[in-house]
Amino acid sequence: MNKLVIHYDNSRFTKAQNEQIIHAHDYAEHAHHEQRRASGEPYFVHPLAVAETVAEWGLDAEAIMAALLHDVVEDTDTTVAEIEAEFGKTVAEMVDGLTKLSALPKPAAESSRLELSNENLRKLLLATAKDYRVILIKLADRLHNLRTLGFLPPSKRQRIALESLAVYAPLADRLGMGQLKSDLEDLAFRYAYPEEYAALLPLVTKSTKQSERYVTVLKHNLVELLEAGGVKAPQIEGRRKHLYSIYKKLAKVDGDLSKVYDLIAIRIIVADVAACYQALGVIHQRYKPLIYRIKDYIAVPKPNGYQSLHTTVFVEDGRITEIQIRTPEMHAEAERGLAAHFFYDAQKSSAAYKAGHSADRLPDRLDWVSKLTTFDEMGGAEETEASSRLELFADRIFVFSPKGDLYELPEHSTPVDFAFAIHSDIGLRALGAKVNGKLVTLDSELENRDVVEIQTRKEPSPNRDWLGFVKTAAARNKIRSWFRAMSRDANVATGRSELENELKVFGIKRVEAVPARQMKATLEGLGLREPDDLLAAIGDGSIAASNAVRRLLPDSSRPASMPVIKRVQATGKVLVEGSNLPYTLAPCCEAVFPQRIVGYVTRGKGVTIHRLTCPNLPLDSERYVIARWETLVDDVEWLVCRLQLSAANRVGSLSDITGFISRRGLNIGSIKSEIKSGSEGDSEVSFVLEVPDLFVLSEVMHGLGRLRGVTSVRRV
Repeated sequence: MNKLVIHYDNSRFTKAQNEQIIHAHDYAEHAHHEQRRASGEPYFVHPLAVAETVAEWGLDAEAIMAALLHDVVEDTDTTVAEIEAEFGKTVAEMVDGLTKLSALPKPAAESSRLELSNENLRKLLLATAKDYRVILIKLADRLHNLRTLGFLPPSKRQRIALESLAVYAPLADRLGMGQLKSDLEDLAFRYAYPEEYAALLPLVTKSTKQSERYVTVLKHNLVELLEAGGVKAPQIEGRRKHLYSIYKKLAKVDGDLSKVYDLIAIRIIVADVAACYQALGVIHQRYKPLIYRIKDYIAVPKPNGYQSLHTTVFVEDGRITEIQIRTPEMHAEAERGLAAHFFYDAQKSSAAYKAGHSADRLPDRLDWVSKLTTFDEMGGAEETEASSRLELFADRIFVFSPKGDLYELPEHSTPVDFAFAIHSDIGLRALGAKVNGKLVTLDSELENRDVVEIQTRKEPSPNRDWLGFVKTAAARNKIRSWFRAMSRDANVATGRSELENELKVFGIKRVEAVPARQMKATLEGLGLREPDDLLAAIGDGSIAASNAVRRLLPDSSRPASMPVIKRVQATGKVLVEGSNLPYTLAPCCEAVFPQRIVGYVTRGKGVTIHRLTCPNLPLDSERYVIARWETLVDDVEWLVCRLQLSAANRVGSLSDITGFISRRGLNIGSIKSEIKSGSEGDSEVSFVLEVPDLFVLSEVMHGLGRLRGVTSVRRV
């Protein structure tokens, strides 16, 4: 076998450090020498690739050694103690942290992928809190695994791809590593959602080719414009939006690719901050901007350190284009984030680095890691996962107090989250809120740059319902702590009311009607002694009533008594009866499923598919052929539920209800709304809803009950 050699810039290190890196290389290669990857290559190809990636990112010698050795303890007989004896305590601790991440127990058949993923996340945060280089090595490890994912069985590669989209790409984004985030997403997208990937790739490729000449001309025009405006030596480049980003953006614009304005983005790099703003002014003098899409991430950087000016403008031909303006330092930060070379150069000049302790303290940008290394197990796996992911990975918004103080919150945060961000006492005494001078409900979602004013009462009096909509862990924990301090009797009574309200969805009216064996198993699983302990925990907010029901009634999500339905889905293909000719969709009517269609045989061009009602359909009926959309029946059976909702009769009420349901990917079979007899302005909405199980139904009913003006939601 040819010897595998690590390639890195050894001029950055001392002679002794380079010798240690080569020693780690030879040590790991020998340890893995009999192992092969799924591709048939020597296993050592993988740690070698990981080490070269972290070396390219500018990490230190210890990190490169840990990358070379990161699989040795897990996959061979080598121990952590042996690594420490050969390479020192710091390298051994990094290898141990990475080994613990890989050595997690596999999920049992009845366990959820959610719980395993959550444990992975917790382990990663704990290891990172000890040494932040661990997270960078782990990301490099995942990058190479994704690049070689095609050699694995389909089920395994989809699981790895989905985990990469859910955990590792957002982590890269949180660290400001924009290029790595995009690479991870695009590599994982292909295997996580293969059908969507296959459908989107040719559309984007075609659109990109059409845009290449446009970008070339625009770059030339911008250089002339900026230089004439006094901006010296601007560097201008065009880049296509990454595939997975386009996929996510399309979901927000109903699949209309023409509405993705940043499909092609222009990036302008100038000398300094002053030149950034000068360039923005010059561009706006020539091209009209979309005011609502001007973003100043220089004055208000993203929490991951990203800085840039963004503007979206109409250029000469009316085409809408996004332009980003930044300095070279900002560009390096945007691409590499925590791993940017200049960041490590700064670290290496510190006394800690020279003493051999370069990573003994988390950088300021990783403060969030230490805050999230503990998880509230009482909240249940689902709730913990949702909370931690939101806190870690959600897009951030910036809101202001009336005095101009700036607060950073996760996207979709509420005035209650804002109140607790100011001070826990403000949060506990919150009574109402004004956003931009207008009264809003406490569960309203805040938006970027909102000015928020909290109205308070004299004494603390939080509402348990707040736990259903707050987004920050700080708010949730303070609310729970307050209710936990209340009397046990009050918490038991409240918990009983909340639990029985949940159980009604499953046809159970009293807690005592829950099967004794299920109650016993639930109590044992939560470490509780008696049912009242469970009720008290629900009442004080330690356990969500919905999570308690999932434990109490694990087999009751799909009762046999409820009607079911299978959905019909289109494949996007057309079946032409009695013909093997190729077909094309007529551009004049652009037929889509489930519109009725007909084929027209065109000489030399196969079959053209028109809508049956197309006004341009040729009159020569002898050349018509029967055509229909190819469809598949969904294997999943959906429960059919009837709901009745009472609400204030106001403009937009019905839209709020249907919008809430559609955002959750659920289908409304039918809907009817009418004014309630004898009422003053109240309406009654009845509809048929398709849900996968009763747990989802319960969540939907609670969400509907929190909509503005809704007074009751019930099954009928």
